Amino acid sequence: MRTESESASKGHLVCFVGIDGAGKSTLARALTAIVEQQGIECDHVWGGFSSSFIIFKPLIGALKASLFSGNDHMEVSKTKGRVLKSSRLSALYQYLALTDYTIRAVFKIKLPLLFGRQVICDRYVYDVITSVGVVLDYPMDKTLALLRRCLAFLPKPDLVFLVDLPETVAYRRKDDIVSPEFLSIRREIYLQMARQEGMTILDGNCDVGELEQLVVTKALPLMMGDR
Repeated sequence: MRTESESASKGHLVCFVGIDGAGKSTLARALTAIVEQQGIECDHVWGGFSSSFIIFKPLIGALKASLFSGNDHMEVSKTKGRVLKSSRLSALYQYLALTDYTIRAVFKIKLPLLFGRQVICDRYVYDVITSVGVVLDYPMDKTLALLRRCLAFLPKPDLVFLVDLPETVAYRRKDDIVSPEFLSIRREIYLQMARQEGMTILDGNCDVGELEQLVVTKALPLMMGDR
């Protein structure tokens, strides 16, 4: 998290992260609407990973063809085996993908913050690193270390909400998820990240209205500042 001196002269960054189906997008949109109702300049940003690269696009295309056999859903188990057999290509893909993500974040997140705007992110680097850790079958300590390295180059959030939900419940909410087991692995990574990074954990089983109130109570005073 950013220090008070870092936050004083810039906009604030609030992020919502968690497994698919947890409800983070709903909460991010709700907070954005309430902040804007207060007359505060605010950007709602989708901060997840995109397979549509800005730079390195030709090289990334070739790497994806080699690693994933044209399957964009990298988390599919049969694809994961191909990644692990191509460790050098996987490392290169990871480097280029995270570099591309960082460049995007500069324009979508860092610049608005520097101009004093409030930024609410639906997903952030935590979600990206979780995907990388799962796809490349990293042990937990390596995944968390990669997150720390990435955060050294990216805007540090003032507040991160982890919307936590049992994988079985999340699986029932979405029809495009590989399996509950896939969600279970991701959920454990998120919980470890929450402990390391001091995230605020929300119970995704709670009523949406109750969760919105919790989010607003914690985030709105921060984003209003001295207004």
